[in-house]
Amino acid sequence: MKRKRSERGAVVVEFAIVLPVLLLIILSLIDFGRYFYVRVSLSSASIEVANAISRGLLLDSDSSAIKEGKINSIINDVSPGIASFAQLKSPAQLILAPLPAVCPNVNNASATTITTNFSSISPINIFFSTVTSTSTIRCLQ
Repeated sequence: MKRKRSERGAVVVEFAIVLPVLLLIILSLIDFGRYFYVRVSLSSASIEVANAISRGLLLDSDSSAIKEGKINSIINDVSPGIASFAQLKSPAQLILAPLPAVCPNVNNASATTITTNFSSISPINIFFSTVTSTSTIRCLQ
């Protein structure tokens, strides 16, 4: 069966129309997966940092640079390279704001907030530009 001359190239035109939509869907799925991986990793890291602080990791005599170093070592143990994975560049950094305080006594709580920027490969960056995780644990010491 022969095709009519007017139908020639119709498949190429249809493919050219569908391809951008298909690529947008695939790239968005990849970004959603990356976003939720980063979110779960930051949640685990903030829980571990709050747990370590509640057990006496930070001392009153520690400077802010020493405190940040201790906290960053815990984050790198739990989620190595998570900031670079989220921001698609290296070096990348996590933001600890405010810097967690030392647990004063057993009745208080230790709160940790970790934030990082999220760079996407699709246009969903409008909705998911940062990832934040906050954890609060009762002081044990």
